[in-house]
This record gives sequence, C-alpha cells and structure tokens, in this order.
Amino acid sequence: MFHIGKAEKIILPRGKGVISADATVQAMVKMWDDNLLLLEVDKKIAGQLREDDFVIADYTPIAPDSPHRRMIITKIVRGDLARAIWKGFQKELEKRKTKTEPAPVMTPMPYIR
Repeated sequence: MFHIGKAEKIILPRGKGVISADATVQAMVKMWDDNLLLLEVDKKIAGQLREDDFVIADYTPIAPDSPHRRMIITKIVRGDLARAIWKGFQKELEKRKTKTEPAPVMTPMPYIR
C-alpha cells in the first residue's frame, strides 16, 4: 500500500538546528488524509527532495506477517501528474467528510420518582 503526501519540511542531518547521530533524511509530510507524519526519505532520492514536493510513501509491511509498515518515502512526483493524484485523493477525502453523520443528540432521561 502506498499513500501520497506533500513534503512540508525537509530535515537534513547537517541542517540548521539539527544535531544528528546518522546521515538519514526525514520529511514532515502532510498526507492526503490530513495526517501529519515524519517519514524517512530513501537515500537514493533524499538529495532531490524539496519542500512542497508531492511524495509517495511506502506503507507495505516490512515482512509478510508483520503488522509494522515500512513508512518511507520512495518517490517524488512533480508536475501535472502530482497535482492530478493529489486532487483525486482530496476529492475522496471530501466525500468521506461529507458522509460522516454527526452523533445524535442524547436527550436526558427523566428520573423516575
């Protein structure tokens, strides 16, 4: 399973305000469903990622029987393709939000005397 998101901030190991024990790059990503995540960026594309890029995050299990997901950015998508994918997921999110019915208002029960 893969999800699209938008990279809002890039965290570089030698970036301003960062003290890092490793050389990995992370990104703060706003996912299509409004979740905000910090995800690792695959080292093959880490140097090419820019703020406001659309990204594909790999949510596949780390092993066939594992409940744990990879949670890593594996693709950067730009241009018309990125906007079309994002727009499609945003339409789906809006449909889900409008389908959600508000909880019924509970009327107080009169006390029996």
